[in-house]
Amino acid sequence: MKDRSNQDRYDSAEAYLRAVVTGETAPDAVRVQAARVLIQYEAAKARLPVASPSKARLHEKALKASERAIIEDFEAKAAEVRLRHAAKRGGNHDGR
Repeated sequence: MKDRSNQDRYDSAEAYLRAVVTGETAPDAVRVQAARVLIQYEAAKARLPVASPSKARLHEKALKASERAIIEDFEAKAAEVRLRHAAKRGGNHDGR
């Protein structure tokens, strides 16, 4: 096992890798790999989760969609009725 007691200490994994890249310290394969894994872990942890809408907001959205569908259905049926009545009156299609 390698003696790692006399190695320099760094504030972060990035600082260690920067020191290795610039030649300030000799690379140690175990420390380099550990630094890389730590950076990946910290980056994943730092990502914010996507905020899901609350139950109340989802319920409100579903109600609005339902109301919109009911209104669209009503308007479609009303248009059919207007056309039928217009045809009975002799072809006046403007709904009067």
